[in-house]
Amino acid sequence: MDKIISRLQHLINEVPRQIQQFSPDEMSLKPDSNKWSKREILGHLCDSALHNWQRFCLAQQTDESLQIVRYQQDTLVAQNNWQGQPTGSVVALWASLNTQIVAVLKNLPMEKLPHPIVLPDGTAATLQFLIEDYLDHLEHHLGQIFTEKINPPTLPERWKISSDEALSILKNHPDGKPFVTLLEDGRMYVEVYQPKKFDLQKPHDQDEIYVVISGSGTFFNNGERRPFAAGDLLFVPAGVEHRFEDFTDGFATWVVFY
Repeated sequence: MDKIISRLQHLINEVPRQIQQFSPDEMSLKPDSNKWSKREILGHLCDSALHNWQRFCLAQQTDESLQIVRYQQDTLVAQNNWQGQPTGSVVALWASLNTQIVAVLKNLPMEKLPHPIVLPDGTAATLQFLIEDYLDHLEHHLGQIFTEKINPPTLPERWKISSDEALSILKNHPDGKPFVTLLEDGRMYVEVYQPKKFDLQKPHDQDEIYVVISGSGTFFNNGERRPFAAGDLLFVPAGVEHRFEDFTDGFATWVVFY
């Protein structure tokens, strides 16, 4: 069950992000008149989530076998007008429904997993089978939306870096710049930054977070000045003028752009 929950949580994070690669026309394009568009597939997955959320709960409320009733997929896709809905609204609903399913699964007593289920064709099954089948069904339809499978997260080669190691890499870096990038993942990347005497940086096109490694001084951020010290966290929105001022010798900081 932990693997199913982990996989659902990953998809809840990744599907809204990856769906942005498609234009509205791509989301609404139907391969032919009898097939769903990408947006309709996602809407169908909302219908599936709603029905299975109820099934997962109902199976815990009875001592009898739970009879699964087949729902009319095409009728629901048409009735909900998934094709005419904004993609963002459909994605948000899908993510919300699956977030609640995860909450139900996390709270599900393990002794309930063998609870008997009767599938629409009369086949005997269990609640555990129903949950596993839900994820398989979800993965199948996501495969129709995305050309590549949404793989589970992987760790980068360097995922643990001490501040001493980071500063040593910076000190020995051949280009002599006051910063060096140590970790990248998509549009998130991490630097260590150690300016000398003056901070000459310009506004950046990404939000950023500083975590001060050592030293102290004053931080200018969008017209405000505040003192900072080692261990402080500082947030700067994209495009905002900012800089470190009057900092002590040995000042250094982590920078996370995302």
